Amino acid sequence: MSITAKFKKSIDILRGAAEGQIALDHKYPKIYKKVTKFYIEKGVEFKDDPCDDYEILLDCLYADLVTEGVINEWSRSKVCRID
Repeated sequence: MSITAKFKKSIDILRGAAEGQIALDHKYPKIYKKVTKFYIEKGVEFKDDPCDDYEILLDCLYADLVTEGVINEWSRSKVCRID
């Protein structure tokens, strides 16, 4: 199942996170946990470090949303978050 099919009701939120406009883990923690679980089930390995895991998730999310035509490539702004 694709990310857009699984999370079609939250696609605008996921687009915002992938483009660096929304801190998914802080603003939408339930969606963040569900998306993390989605990628774990797809075989993505996380590092048990919150910052690294968030970047891994965003990289996967961004790549999937570009592949599925939800966002244009190069629309993601790299933002260094300090928690």
